[in-house]
Amino acid sequence: IYSRSPTVCEFEGRRTRMRVAARLLLLVLPYAAAGRTTIFSRKVLLPDSTIVPAAVTVDGSTITAVVRCDAPPAGCERLVDLGDQLLTPAFINAHTHLPMAALRGVEGCAKAMGGDVVKDLFFKVERLMTPDDVRAFTRMGAYESLLCGVGLVYEHYYHGRAIADALSDTGLAGVVAPTLQDLSGPGVPWLEQALLDTAEIADDERLRKCGIFAALGPHATDTVSDALWLRIIAQAHASGGLPVHAHLGQGVGEFHAALTRGGAVDNEAAGLTPMRLLEKLGVLDAGLPLALVHAQYATEADLLLLRRTRHMLITCPFSHVLFSFPSPVAQWLAAGAEIACGTDAAASNDCMNVQKELRLLSAGYAPFAATHSSEMQMLWSAPATSSASELAALADGVFAVRQRTHETPSATRCDISKCFIYCCNCCVLNFVDI
Repeated sequence: IYSRSPTVCEFEGRRTRMRVAARLLLLVLPYAAAGRTTIFSRKVLLPDSTIVPAAVTVDGSTITAVVRCDAPPAGCERLVDLGDQLLTPAFINAHTHLPMAALRGVEGCAKAMGGDVVKDLFFKVERLMTPDDVRAFTRMGAYESLLCGVGLVYEHYYHGRAIADALSDTGLAGVVAPTLQDLSGPGVPWLEQALLDTAEIADDERLRKCGIFAALGPHATDTVSDALWLRIIAQAHASGGLPVHAHLGQGVGEFHAALTRGGAVDNEAAGLTPMRLLEKLGVLDAGLPLALVHAQYATEADLLLLRRTRHMLITCPFSHVLFSFPSPVAQWLAAGAEIACGTDAAASNDCMNVQKELRLLSAGYAPFAATHSSEMQMLWSAPATSSASELAALADGVFAVRQRTHETPSATRCDISKCFIYCCNCCVLNFVDI
């Protein structure tokens, strides 16, 4: 399920359809574990935005085929005829922290948004969470996701086994990346258990049958040491090539930390951005599927290091405009990057609705005050040979703009209608080549 892009089609202006789609997703859930089932409808939405009669075949927890046909096919092991009810792809949420649904409106959140909300607020609360808390809170986020028409999530959080069990409880499919930290963060004392959870989820046949898989989840370049990054690469290969799901270049603090690890900030040698730090460590050339989330402080030169066949950038539009600034998605697309869309955490977004994220992305963030500024363009255009001191000054300039009154950017629409993914409970099938 990770071998191809988890981007999804825009459904702008089709709210009623998507409410129906969410209900149909729940309608189909009971059939996913019932052996080989064929689901027929005279209204199946295909990647080209046409609605045609078709049959979707589900084998256990995997969609095996979608075939155009005018009537229910004969000889099916089990047939479900939906008649004229609309059957659409479910959404893939490419980056979530489902347990943070419990942190909506937590006291101090608004104040922390003005600084580093992750370290100043979220880390403090997350240190107190038990596995039982995480399992209960994950169920909250999972049910909300299902009601928003989401069929699969790429989840990154602490107490990974509890998350996997919660997904199994609710019927939501997911790729679970237990958060790995060894320099700072709540996950430091749980590191060994998180690595063990990752291996156990990857090897659990029962979870695989439920559409629940494992990924390795280094938190970010400023919370994960060089030694742990190398250990993660080794474990990913030992486990058969597990994907790696990490935050990258989300904040100015992480950007400065990478420059410091690459040498003194006043060093006039070329500075290491978070992306170039991963290149230096061999993470980008490890031959593994790699999802890099946020990347607001990535430069155009950074993106030249990525390979579309295995690297993907993840943007979370509403979360970005609330606690940071929008990712330069139009520039990413122009640079040839592979991109997917997620919601991030409900605590910094207040919604698990991927359709809402895609609407904002397609509109170029025009409804919001944002900071597509000259400072951002200068950082984006920084040459790969820029010194550490030059990069530090550019990043500080972007952060200063973030702190000032935002100006509404000109709307640059992004073409997000790349492909569909059909999802039925734990079932995913990329449809782009039909």
